[in-house]
Amino acid sequence: MSRQPQALDYTSGTISNSAVNIFEMGSALISSAPVGARSFVGTIEEAAVRARGDGSAPTDTEGQLIGSGDVVYLGESEFSSMEFIRDTSTDSKLRGHFYNVEVDVILGKVS
Repeated sequence: MSRQPQALDYTSGTISNSAVNIFEMGSALISSAPVGARSFVGTIEEAAVRARGDGSAPTDTEGQLIGSGDVVYLGESEFSSMEFIRDTSTDSKLRGHFYNVEVDVILGKVS
């Protein structure tokens, strides 16, 4: 029996010049994961960001570069540990949904 993804909640926020997770973004619509959330899928908009999930904060020159228009997939263990910062002097937006299934299900790798 395959598990069907169901969107549980939505958030949208600003990524600026301080490293933040998805609950700390300026104007974030929610401050904690919805009950039952197993993954988050969102899109970076307006400007590139850098991200790190290894316990060190990203900087505008260090961390994984994620371009505007790219999709971000987070598992529940990364909701608070993955941090983002803008790559240039332009603020970015991250907009997306929390889902009741793991990232592998969203990507169609498991059912």
